[in-house]
Amino acid sequence: MKSKLFQFFDKKDLVTGGVAIVCLFLYIIFPTNNVFQKIISSLVFLLVIPFLYVKIILKKSLKNFGFKKGNWMTGIFWSVISLVISISIAYIIFRYFGFLEKYPFPRYLAKNFLFFLAYEILLVGFFAFLYEVFFRGFVMLSFSKKIGLWSVVLQAFLFLSLLYFSGSISWTMVPYLIFLFFSGIIVYLSDSIIYSFLSFVIFNIIFDSFFIYAIK
Repeated sequence: MKSKLFQFFDKKDLVTGGVAIVCLFLYIIFPTNNVFQKIISSLVFLLVIPFLYVKIILKKSLKNFGFKKGNWMTGIFWSVISLVISISIAYIIFRYFGFLEKYPFPRYLAKNFLFFLAYEILLVGFFAFLYEVFFRGFVMLSFSKKIGLWSVVLQAFLFLSLLYFSGSISWTMVPYLIFLFFSGIIVYLSDSIIYSFLSFVIFNIIFDSFFIYAIK
């Protein structure tokens, strides 16, 4: 664990926490009626505002928020470990929890490999990237030096709160929930969001491939 478990927050920490809460609040209450509006809302509140705050108010480099190579050996090692454990959890869910009848995966994607890859990389990858930037890069790395591993719990708590208050808790989010703590641990140990993002994309492709294989 990095230095002490907890230290007092300074004014800058409190402002950063306030910005994060406001972004999430606006993201939740902002009306979206279709995928396009959802994308715009996500970009503004999970990427643009935090980016402007970091660059203009904090005057810091984005490297401080995970946009760097970091400790690549640690990142790769824990990514592999996380993938193995997450895939095992996914198998148990598919095998014992009747997941096939509940997971709302677009069935037409199972018939076209190119559409499937486009869906995984462009759509799922887009939201996965925003979640990594906001929850792990912006929130978690802002507080990791002050509260250590508790920052992993913090990002998970805020993500779960977002799902709860936005009414987004559904079977669609199961892959995100499985990988939630693993993403935090990978970022905490590697000091980069690159490995957690790529790991989740790989995991989600494997997860959905499991589903496609099982329904055939």
